[in-house]
Amino acid sequence: MEKIINYIAKGQGLGIKYLLLFALIVTIIFSINIKLIGEDIMVPKAQEIANQFLPVKIENGEIVEPINIVKKHTIIVGEGESAQSFDILMDTTTYNLDPTELKDGIYITRSAVYTVNDGEARVHKLEDSLDLPSGDYTELFTSFLNWGIFIFGIFAFLGLALFYFIAVIFYATCSYLISLIMRKKYNYDLRMRLSTLAFIVTYIVFSILELFGFGSNLIFFLAVLALQSLVMKDIPTQEVNQ
Repeated sequence: MEKIINYIAKGQGLGIKYLLLFALIVTIIFSINIKLIGEDIMVPKAQEIANQFLPVKIENGEIVEPINIVKKHTIIVGEGESAQSFDILMDTTTYNLDPTELKDGIYITRSAVYTVNDGEARVHKLEDSLDLPSGDYTELFTSFLNWGIFIFGIFAFLGLALFYFIAVIFYATCSYLISLIMRKKYNYDLRMRLSTLAFIVTYIVFSILELFGFGSNLIFFLAVLALQSLVMKDIPTQEVNQ
């Protein structure tokens, strides 16, 4: 604890390196969870769908195999009342569908693929020729999953780092009220280091508590301020240049 107090009181910088490290750790944890879920659920589900719809042969922008068939697969996301269904339909008895009558899902005709999301439909015309035989595509789906996680990780890290930085700036600003009540003065760098560590510690504690169904943004906010107050008690006031 003494080393932490000394770092906050006499250290250099804003604590950004710790914030970036924390954002990286959180991103890695998220990515591992997604990979585990993907390998256990998403990849097998994708292979199940492939087994149902393949083989498919396209020539000159038109499905020639299979023809005059209708195949449907419904994906259920979530449980209970919040569950949502997502249809994948192949109908090679027709060339066109009426997008206004379609619910969310993917619809394949002999000449186009319709994607519907939140009532917004898009039509993608089939082009060129393609032959997709039936078989085991697990390795391919796993590769897609890994690349998706990699790309997600990059954007997640950047997004979390920015979000955490803005949050720390907010708590550093809130620390002025606490220090005013305690009649202490600190420079902004110290406030940022203090807020960075207080935010990280509180985030970790509340992440554990959420596993047991406990969580509140208001309590989180108050917990960060309380931790700032506890640490300020042990940090002497500074001569701050105005």
